[in-house]
Amino acid sequence: MPVKEDRLAYIYLAPAAVWLILFMGYPILDVVKTSLYHTSYKGERFVGLENFVHLATDDLLHLVLKNTAIWTLCGVVLNVGFGLGVGLLLNKKTRVNEVLRTGLILAWSTPLVVAAITWKWMLNGEYGQLNSLLLSVHLIEEPVQWLTGANTAFAGGMVARLWTALPFTTFAFLSALQTVPDELYEASVIDGASNWQQFRHVTLPTIRPVTLAVLLISVIWSFNSFIFVYVITGGGPANQTQILVTEIFRRAFGYFNFGEASALTLLAFGVLLVVSLLQWRFLYRREI
Repeated sequence: MPVKEDRLAYIYLAPAAVWLILFMGYPILDVVKTSLYHTSYKGERFVGLENFVHLATDDLLHLVLKNTAIWTLCGVVLNVGFGLGVGLLLNKKTRVNEVLRTGLILAWSTPLVVAAITWKWMLNGEYGQLNSLLLSVHLIEEPVQWLTGANTAFAGGMVARLWTALPFTTFAFLSALQTVPDELYEASVIDGASNWQQFRHVTLPTIRPVTLAVLLISVIWSFNSFIFVYVITGGGPANQTQILVTEIFRRAFGYFNFGEASALTLLAFGVLLVVSLLQWRFLYRREI
């Protein structure tokens, strides 16, 4: 007797469902459980929602959330904006553009930890290459301590983050731009459209699905930029560059307070889930 189609579908989905339950569902449930306990090197005790109540009145967490929002917003705007701009510049087939594309691939292939350590070395106030370059062209008169000031440390980490994220964004936009039919541009020229009007009414609507996908990925990557903050600034000075993912690590492995760290993890998960659902909903509504 042949297997019904609906049963066959369940059989095909079973391996993926088991994988999700074992490797994603169980860890999430374990984090939820841990968030209800106060943990330390002495042990753990059940406290219910006390961890969440404490976090709601934690002034440091308010600073961390503010830093996270600014870091994510700046990361997304710069990454998407520069990625689209560079993609437009590289869309023409020239030898110079081929060399630049190769350079972007090299930047993309660099491991994140290696890139973060390299940028930390370059931003060092005593022997960093950035100070050496600026001193040689007389743009500064004395070395700048880039990583000891809140604004400069934040900007330094953001530049390093952008350097590693830009290649992916650029190539995503570049591949989308190359799918725009030439006939659309030719028709817009006949209608008397300017370059800006072509970009606004032809290019942007055509690459819209890729743009929304890149936006979502950029939000997730910027929100979870643990390596660059942890390696380059360590959250300093005075927690001025501390973001949510590094604060989770600090509370979990610095103070062994896995209860509050788990509560913060659920907060981060909820924020990303809401952003993802809103963006998916926006895409879905425009496509139907």
